[in-house]
Amino acid sequence: MSVLLECKDVFKTYQNGKLEVPALREINLEVQEGEYVAIMGPSGSGKTTLMNIIGCLDVLTSGTCLLDGENLANLTSNQMAGVRNRVLGFVFQQADLLPGLTALENVALPLLYRGVKKRERLEKAAEMLDKVGLSDRMTFRPNQLSGGQRQRVAIARAMVGKPKLLLADEPTGALDSKSGKQIMSLFRQLNDEGITIIMITHAQEIANEADRICYIFDGMLTEGKQEERSE
Repeated sequence: MSVLLECKDVFKTYQNGKLEVPALREINLEVQEGEYVAIMGPSGSGKTTLMNIIGCLDVLTSGTCLLDGENLANLTSNQMAGVRNRVLGFVFQQADLLPGLTALENVALPLLYRGVKKRERLEKAAEMLDKVGLSDRMTFRPNQLSGGQRQRVAIARAMVGKPKLLLADEPTGALDSKSGKQIMSLFRQLNDEGITIIMITHAQEIANEADRICYIFDGMLTEGKQEERSE
């Protein structure tokens, strides 16, 4: 396995008037291709800030963060958008589907931004919806889907561009326990197929689904033990 993500001495500080507010302090993190890592911490611990930096949604204050060979500290906003499009897939707590589009159209949307022709992007979107068990819901709009189904559409949308890294921020936080278990089973399936996953969560039972847990508190990261999974 090769290193997909390497953060070294990453700091993030926000300016609030004359006051500097530290959000991340001396973050060191390495993730290999094919790993499934959970980053666990309470509200306000810095876990979402860290995800935003890894996800090219925010810029670090100091340090280095290498993602798929790119030093994120040196990129322009357009270059960061290119990395997001090429390397990353995102799943958030809310599915954030476009209400006027069908499930199929929502999943195909990222391919539109890549310039993929309509027939091909709809074919790829249909394949991903079948993969997440929603081949019979392709023409449904978000308000016709359950919460768990909407989240599966969001996962299909994140995966349709075949990203190297899937970032998930509290992906079961808005779901009931049954739907949450289905989503976690889907993440395990994706990881078993070779997708690298970083999962942000505050819940121990969700973090336990990963192969390695990192804990963040007051902007500082520590790593737990890597567990061997039984086959």
